[in-house]
Amino acid sequence: MSLLPAHEVALEIGGKGYLGWTQISIERAIDAMVGSFELTLSAKDKTGAEDWPIDDGAPCRVLLGGEVLITGYVDSVNRTIADEDRGITVRGRDKAADMVDCSAIHKPGSWKNKTLEAIARELSKPFGIDIRITGNTGAPFKKFALQQGETVFAAIDRMARYRGLVAYSPGDGTVLIGNPDTGRRAGRIEEGVNVKSADATRDTSERFSQYIVKGQAAGDDDRHGKTVSQVKGEARDGEIARYRPLLVIGEEQTDSASAAKRANWEASVRSGRGKPLTVTVPGWLTDEGTVWAPGTRAAVKIPSCKVEGDLLIERVVTRRGAEEGTVTELGLVPPEAWTQLAEPEGKA
Repeated sequence: MSLLPAHEVALEIGGKGYLGWTQISIERAIDAMVGSFELTLSAKDKTGAEDWPIDDGAPCRVLLGGEVLITGYVDSVNRTIADEDRGITVRGRDKAADMVDCSAIHKPGSWKNKTLEAIARELSKPFGIDIRITGNTGAPFKKFALQQGETVFAAIDRMARYRGLVAYSPGDGTVLIGNPDTGRRAGRIEEGVNVKSADATRDTSERFSQYIVKGQAAGDDDRHGKTVSQVKGEARDGEIARYRPLLVIGEEQTDSASAAKRANWEASVRSGRGKPLTVTVPGWLTDEGTVWAPGTRAAVKIPSCKVEGDLLIERVVTRRGAEEGTVTELGLVPPEAWTQLAEPEGKA
């Protein structure tokens, strides 16, 4: 398609673009697994246009100003008539939706001495979905087996967690495996400049003043006794003033360094998750003229909500409606909320 105006969204099917949607919602998020969209056109008969030949299951792309946000399929088409009004609502998701919905079926169903990316690409190949690696996937798995009934995405996500990585779809028809925080600055969000509304939460209910991780390590001739039977790591959250200790028992064999790492991970992730922020900004573009995207950072300054600093965008909802106009809703958290820690292999 030719380049669209920055404020225009098009649904492209078979090389033809459908524009003029009266209600728009496009969601992409780190934790949503797949991007999704819902487009509505009301009172279509007044435009003089013929009924659009849009069918469920059709391959499609959703573009904003010429930039592709979603590459996937139409899930459903809803057509309505009432008095003199007619309408159509089209819903769909990106290509990775098939990997989220469908069971992982592969013979023999297990692999030995294969890397994460090799197994992931074998599983995704029948769906025509590319796997992109943005982090260190580590050594090959000695053995990895599918669990009965799990989906393709669940299997890939399980492997990613074993390596301290995140698997998610950015909406472009691929699956990313790596660190969701690109570190790239997307734009600024500032009260009095581009904030229509903001909702900031500070929640300490899942945070603790002290984290103690205990475990055991395998002994040998050089390491034995308390050195391996009483392994411990500690970390503190300086923002929790009152006495609130949490003891975590390590699930697998560990050492002092690993226990300390787990304790620090508990402290940082719980702290980040306890400070979510939802902001609605006007328009669909950043102050730098780019589309807001999950996995990027924004410089935030909202004194009324006592929020200031570099925050990670984990969710982006691009919307247009009769009441609120053209806006973008952003879900943000401190970057440490998405710090990853490798899980022991064999843990579900």
